[in-house]
Amino acid sequence: MEIGKVLLAWAAFAAFHSATISERYERAARRAMGERAFSAYHRLLFTAYSAAALVAVLLYVRSLPDAPLYRITGWSHILLHGVQAAGAALLLWTPWDFPEFLGVRQLLRHYRGVAPLEEELRLFTKKAYGLVRHPLYLGCSIILAFRPAQTRNSLASTVAIIAYFYVGTFFEERRMERTFGEAYREYQRRVPRFLPLPRPTSAGR
Repeated sequence: MEIGKVLLAWAAFAAFHSATISERYERAARRAMGERAFSAYHRLLFTAYSAAALVAVLLYVRSLPDAPLYRITGWSHILLHGVQAAGAALLLWTPWDFPEFLGVRQLLRHYRGVAPLEEELRLFTKKAYGLVRHPLYLGCSIILAFRPAQTRNSLASTVAIIAYFYVGTFFEERRMERTFGEAYREYQRRVPRFLPLPRPTSAGR
C-alpha cells in the first residue's frame, strides 16, 4: 500500500513539474508577467516552487511506514560508491551554468540594468553530451540506483524518479528538434539517448 502512495506522490510531482516547464505554461507566464518581469523573475520562481514541491514529496514519503530492503557491505559497498562517484563525475563533466539554471543570474542582470541575454541557439554536443544526449539525467540516475542501502520506499522513489527522467527525455527532445531541426536529428543518430551503449552509426534514435 505504501509503495502505491510513494509512486502516486512522485507521479503528482512529475505532472506538476512537466506542466510548469511546458512551452504552453511559459507562454502563459510571459503574457501574465510581461516580458521584462518574466526574464527577471520567472526562472527563480520556477526553481523555488519546484524545490518546494520536491521537498513536500520527500517529506511525505519519509512520513510513510517503511522497511529496509538491503544493505550491502564490504568490498561491494566500496564498489557501489565507486559507481556513484562515476555518476557524480558525469555531472561535473556536463557543462552547465548553475546560477543561470537557478535563475539567480537573470535576477542580477535585471537589478543591474543589464539587458536580458538573447537566447543562444547553439547545439552543444561535446564533453558529456558526446557520450549520451542527457548526461545530467544519467548521472543522477546512477547515483540513485547504486546506493548500497535501500529501503522499500527509497527503492520505489528511485524507480519513479529514473522513470520520470527517461520519459522526460522524449518531451525535452521534441522541443530540441523544433529548435535545432536537422542538426539535432543528426545528433540523435550519432549519440545514444540515455545509456552509453555502442550502436551502428546507421542506427536511428
